[in-house]
Amino acid sequence: MRASWEALHAGLDRSVRTLQAEQSFQEAKLQHPALAGFDDAEKVVDHLVNGRGDGDQKDRLLAMLVTMVQRREHHEVASALLWLGLWPGLSGVYGRRVRHFKGEPDELIAEIARAFTELVERIDLTTVHRVAATLVRSTERDVMYRKKRAWAEPAHVHDDGQDAPDDADGDRLSTSWFDTHTLERWLEREHSSVLGLTTGISFDEDIEVLCAWLESVVGEDAELLIAVLVLDESRREVGERLGLATDSGRKRVQRAVARLKKHLAKSLSRFARADRFSHPKAP
Repeated sequence: MRASWEALHAGLDRSVRTLQAEQSFQEAKLQHPALAGFDDAEKVVDHLVNGRGDGDQKDRLLAMLVTMVQRREHHEVASALLWLGLWPGLSGVYGRRVRHFKGEPDELIAEIARAFTELVERIDLTTVHRVAATLVRSTERDVMYRKKRAWAEPAHVHDDGQDAPDDADGDRLSTSWFDTHTLERWLEREHSSVLGLTTGISFDEDIEVLCAWLESVVGEDAELLIAVLVLDESRREVGERLGLATDSGRKRVQRAVARLKKHLAKSLSRFARADRFSHPKAP
């Protein structure tokens, strides 16, 4: 199943080893001092994927590669280096999400490529604290958002007449009543955009703000809700990661969801009343 994914990696790896890529890389070194310490493009990849090393320096290097792509400076080699440098994280996205594309791994690869490429092109580096985390997590977010939209098409049925896939044990929480974008729009309306959830594309910042707001509603269970509703983890996965018994994790998520739904229902009702009284009646 991973054959196509590994083939993509092999193709990217070959692309930075060509004579043309080597010439482009050497020219880029003259323009960008951050590359001066690397003999060739392969050394850049080795540095980025190595678990050791200065994280801040790696982040600056990734930001420079993003800038090169956006400015069309040695675009092909810079793009390939971004892919290869972030491959461990992107491979994690593939591994976590392939079960959502049952029988269609090539579709997942295409979605990852589309989302990642678009993010690199439009990311505003002034709003990002960690380039690697933002690109990888935002790629995963965008892939799953598009997939969920496909599942939500008429009657939640695919062209083949089958229902949208769920976990076999029913452990994944249905979110038909809620999605991240709905909550973001509600937050924007209540707080007059001061939370900034719809500006920029920093996924880490969005998560931090959303988690802080959820803590005011559901307390310490905010992290559970983020994991289940936003990151699309199952309650079983969250429970194992946080060291909770399966039943305990499920019950905590259910109680937190109930509190959140009650809070949103009250707020939406308040908005509806405000809208009703704030508009003059038609003559």
